[in-house]
Amino acid sequence: MFNRLDTRKKIGTVSELVGFALLIFALVLLPLRPAGSWKYALLPVAAALILLPIPVMWRDGIRQMKQKPSRYTHWHRMRQSGFFDLLVLFTVIALILLACWCFGNITYHATLRHYAPGAATLEEARLQPDFIEYNFKQDLNLIASSYPSFGMIGLIILAAVLLCGLYMRFVSPIVQADEHLQIAHSVYRTVAQYAAAILVVVISLFPIYWMVISSLKTSDELLRAVPTLWPNRFIWDNYPNVLQKAPFDRYLLNTLVTTVIMMLGELTIGVMAAYGFSKGEFKGKNLLFMLVLGALMVPIQVTFVPIYVTISRLNAIDTWRGVVLPNMVSAYFIFMLRQNFMAVDNSYIEAGKIDGMGRFGTIIHVLCPMCKPTLITVSIISFINGWNSYFWPKMVTQSEASRTIAVGVQRLKETYAGQYVSNFNEIMAGAVMAIIPIVLLFLILQKYIMTGMSKAAMK
Repeated sequence: MFNRLDTRKKIGTVSELVGFALLIFALVLLPLRPAGSWKYALLPVAAALILLPIPVMWRDGIRQMKQKPSRYTHWHRMRQSGFFDLLVLFTVIALILLACWCFGNITYHATLRHYAPGAATLEEARLQPDFIEYNFKQDLNLIASSYPSFGMIGLIILAAVLLCGLYMRFVSPIVQADEHLQIAHSVYRTVAQYAAAILVVVISLFPIYWMVISSLKTSDELLRAVPTLWPNRFIWDNYPNVLQKAPFDRYLLNTLVTTVIMMLGELTIGVMAAYGFSKGEFKGKNLLFMLVLGALMVPIQVTFVPIYVTISRLNAIDTWRGVVLPNMVSAYFIFMLRQNFMAVDNSYIEAGKIDGMGRFGTIIHVLCPMCKPTLITVSIISFINGWNSYFWPKMVTQSEASRTIAVGVQRLKETYAGQYVSNFNEIMAGAVMAIIPIVLLFLILQKYIMTGMSKAAMK
């Protein structure tokens, strides 16, 4: 695509891309306030690299636009673009934020005058002896306490909408008139997409990077007011210290056993229930399925008290059974499998019956092989959920013999005397060891996860 441009437009395209990169770099550096006078030259250089190539880039497009004028008005042409509707949406959002800013500003100053009569600002109110700042801030609502942020965000969005509108009005016709300029803008779009993807990846992976790096620091370095992105000295002893302080092998065994049992239970019950809801015929089927969907809306924090009482009466507190039993069924997995089973044509079921298969034979030899990606996805998600489960194991386990690894990591901040210490580097090391199996599982089986989720969504 880039090779189809002539030399002038190639140079202009590269210049503008470098200019935008320098502009973003300069905006990122502004809050950091680096030393040196070179930072003041970034913005002028970036502006020059962006603006100087414009006459050369737009010359052909302006000439062709004048030779072939459009039969539509600019307003009609802008309305035909799908991007215009998005601009209208952001304009409404900006106006709502500015309205919140006005309301918050009025409420803030009204509350301030109530607590400090005659004061126009908070600094003036602090000079009054009867003014209690804590009571004043407690009396403010969310909009009033954050009204400057609402105004700033609203103005930024409104300015961005204005720039995009000016682009659609004046620049877009020039781009549409010049084929080479369209190619250049396609290059800009591709570079922007890759840059956005890289930014999302960096933001997503930074917590993992920070956890790994923190596990190799000393406790003093980790607790510094100004954090370091790279350890001054690698402390590899954090990992052996974790293994000595807590029985991680026992935590790992408990987690593995309970997770596998929960996965098998959710998979087995989910398949059976999904078969009944998709291929079975009985009264009240739709009503029962609606009840299953209703279970998706109830969080465990609402139901854990009756579940805990039931587990206690079964004498399953501080046992594997207590961890596993409430998690043997998943309404979400039943829904996913039902949607996939419904997509299987009933002719396959009839063919299985002709061959002498019963219900279990049909499920095992017909439905499961045809819905294999979703079954693998359900198994992986169930394994990950069981491995990362913290709330219920924290409630039901009391001794080292039954704790899972998610609860065990939290116990690392206690010494042998039961006192809490600031050993966050060792806690990070324990967290790294806890996520290694899940990360490896995802890297190996990620294609099955994506395939199964996409198929479930299409069904």
